[in-house]
Amino acid sequence: MKKPLAPTLGIAAVALAGLLAVTAYAARTQSAVVPIDNGVNKVTLDGTEIIVLRAYRENYNAHSFDTVSFYSGSLVDKKQQLGVVPIFNKRGSELELHEITVGGGADCNLNDFRLVKGGGGRPARLVVAHRDMGDSYADAATVRFVVYEFTKSDDGDAGAPPLSFQEKSRSNSKQKFCDVNEAFDKELHLGAASGSAQ
Repeated sequence: MKKPLAPTLGIAAVALAGLLAVTAYAARTQSAVVPIDNGVNKVTLDGTEIIVLRAYRENYNAHSFDTVSFYSGSLVDKKQQLGVVPIFNKRGSELELHEITVGGGADCNLNDFRLVKGGGGRPARLVVAHRDMGDSYADAATVRFVVYEFTKSDDGDAGAPPLSFQEKSRSNSKQKFCDVNEAFDKELHLGAASGSAQ
């Protein structure tokens, strides 16, 4: 006696629907990633224009790196001034950062980031990835992701900047990776590079 095919087809349909949903989510997320290239980048996050400066630090070896910093333009006493958009950690040795580092070695990047536009009620986000070096730059290890939300503060509270990135969550990759960009691409579906010219 033949078994009916309906349950098998039902399971296959559910699996296909799940795969299509994941693929659609990855496509939406990647399109929201803002590429940041070397030089001055003007970006609009949640209706506010900021400037992202990415610069190369030559090291004359395999360990050169980039620094990335964020700025706002604002009128202060009728003069146009740049303001730092700091990055705030909830814990660690550096609670306030004014730049992030991108790079590592010739084999693999130990540090990189993704700037993701907001949407659907969610604010823009800065996602920073780091992998400890271990015995060498070529070792695979767990990657740590820190997610920061773009935050506006119009209250004028003492000590608080008008714009900042505030840490919201930390997590580790499920697998071990040599290059943090592979982890960004495979686990977070945020693409393989933080800039379009890489």
